[in-house]
Amino acid sequence: MKGKMNDSVRPRKAAGAWWRAAVTGVVALGLLVVARPAAQAQDVSSYTRDTFIQWFQKNKDAKPDFKVGDVLTAKDLERIRPFMFPGYLEQLNFPEFKMPIMDYVDHTPRKDYLDCTEKYQAQVRLTANHTMDNYVCGQPFASADLKPGDPDSAWKAAWNFEYRWQNFGLFTVPPVTWERFGGTHEIPVWEYPPKEWSAGIPYPPNTMPTPEELKLMYGGGGTFQRTLNAFYERVYFSHLAQVPDHTLPVAGAKDFEFKEFTGFYTPFDIRGTAFIVYRYADPTREDDGWAYLPALRRVRRISAEVKSDSLLGTDHTIEDFYGFSGRELEWKWNYIGIKDVLAVQDSQHEFTYMYGPNGIIPNDSWALRHYYLMERIPTSERHPYSSVLLLWDTQNWDTWLMVAFDHKGKLWKIWEFQKKWSESFKGPWAAINHGVFSTEFQSVQVLDVQNNRGTIWEVPGGFPNVTGTEVAHLYDINHLETLHR
Repeated sequence: MKGKMNDSVRPRKAAGAWWRAAVTGVVALGLLVVARPAAQAQDVSSYTRDTFIQWFQKNKDAKPDFKVGDVLTAKDLERIRPFMFPGYLEQLNFPEFKMPIMDYVDHTPRKDYLDCTEKYQAQVRLTANHTMDNYVCGQPFASADLKPGDPDSAWKAAWNFEYRWQNFGLFTVPPVTWERFGGTHEIPVWEYPPKEWSAGIPYPPNTMPTPEELKLMYGGGGTFQRTLNAFYERVYFSHLAQVPDHTLPVAGAKDFEFKEFTGFYTPFDIRGTAFIVYRYADPTREDDGWAYLPALRRVRRISAEVKSDSLLGTDHTIEDFYGFSGRELEWKWNYIGIKDVLAVQDSQHEFTYMYGPNGIIPNDSWALRHYYLMERIPTSERHPYSSVLLLWDTQNWDTWLMVAFDHKGKLWKIWEFQKKWSESFKGPWAAINHGVFSTEFQSVQVLDVQNNRGTIWEVPGGFPNVTGTEVAHLYDINHLETLHR
């Protein structure tokens, strides 16, 4: 990928080419589009953390002058400004932009998670080293007890996010496409995953988008350089509200928080490339990971702790996914306050529709939702970010917007995590989403405002139920080689 390297990215210990391929697979859970945007109407790369804190302080109690049913446009950016992160607001400034305002949708998690919360929350304690004692399942700490500026509240919020309701974990089968803006493109080919990996998952039939939908999903210009088809599943093993003893019925389940599998099956040159990562229930224990790379023809152990490296030279790191997928104890946390923000967390489409001059803005309905404004600061001076600000939904703790700053304190990246409420699916994906009561990932868009490029992930899938047999097979290191070229 051309373009200058941000000078906040510091050299890392050599990990080898095989690791670079490995970390790519660990988080390849969506349609990945790397794009070089057109020139922005306003340079936002000079924004700092103070820009965002001042925006929050000025607008924290703002009330909208629009209502459900209104359609805002680029002429209404000043009306939108109090309810949108600086830097992202500027991306909405194009003639075709429309923001239909929809009503707020209740995102209360499922009853078994709420029951667990009610039964066990009172016994959970935050320890001196910021871990938890006596946590069983449900939301660890009461939202009503969180206080802005309180260090303990910040850690409690971080653990609430980590153990938010996600049923058994995310499953998705996306193509992965690299794009450059400019020129024209053909619609990528979507293919079904191999049965060697998807066996045991209630994968719904006829899930491919129609040609008409694909045109809306891949709206805008750009040149597609390469398309990969991937399979991804994360499964949680412990602290489960939905099973009687709160652990999966597999040996040693209580020792793990989750396990993660990623594999690629097309094109031919990467077919069979697969990765497994273990996250342990002990928050002080480092992750473990393994990779099977066809070029090496063997399974290699990987250092899954290298989570802040750029993936394929894109704008993502492993820690960026889900808004945060790292280990809490490697960060300092700050709870800033609650803010109403406009968001696409109830998409009106089965798949994300994109438009705009850079093809990176959701063409959908927006609603005003309540968010915790959080900050995470890396404890390692070698980390490429100086800090990250996040918006976590006050009902289910899912991420909406996120921004990262470089070591000069300047705005570097902006993320938008688009979701769809599980109960609103009407197509084939309804089979694994109805009854879950969660917001399912639809797509993730990230804009690197310093290097003028972007990344788009389309993430069809959901949070299905799983079986012990499926889990035992999928996450068995000895089965990493099951799919061959």
